[in-house]
Amino acid sequence: MVRIRSGFTLIELAVVIAIIIILTGAGVPSFGRAVTTSRMQAAAYQLAGDLKMMRENAILYQANLTMYLCTDPAGQRTFYCFELLPKLDSATGLPSTALHYNPPADGVTWPDPSRFVRRSFPYAVKLALPKPFAAVQSFGTWEYHQLTFYSGSGGNFRGSPSESGMITLVDQTGTRNWYVFVDGVGRVRVSANPSGS
Repeated sequence: MVRIRSGFTLIELAVVIAIIIILTGAGVPSFGRAVTTSRMQAAAYQLAGDLKMMRENAILYQANLTMYLCTDPAGQRTFYCFELLPKLDSATGLPSTALHYNPPADGVTWPDPSRFVRRSFPYAVKLALPKPFAAVQSFGTWEYHQLTFYSGSGGNFRGSPSESGMITLVDQTGTRNWYVFVDGVGRVRVSANPSGS
């Protein structure tokens, strides 16, 4: 009489479990790096998207619009703010090139959130050194580096930035960077490489 064996032996089961453990152990670090990369990308693309929207609005509404990147105090390099729409003159109700929203000084209420947006970087990403742009404004004890997109008035090209350069973002561990570039004509791009390639 022939006996038909069903199931697996203990040795076969142990070998399969060992293979699964080895493959899982090899995959966990790669998964962690992938998560960090996707978080850095999300923060960089958020900033790039806001810069592009500002540039388009500066052209559309014929008003210079400014972004402020908080660089000091060091613990507050986690946010930026920008003019989404031009500030309206209270007398005429129309935009004025002389009127702009600014980040408030210490303890002062933030301006109209539908026109001046304060945005935090997601996933504890923050601005890294070196500081991105030469133009600096201080409001209270806070320092901001600013970038303005021009409307085309005053001899500036439509949509051109006040400065070109690189904004460096760093993850919460301080070990991985992503970069947002603004070129001389206002084009914005994102890269994991500081050379921009």
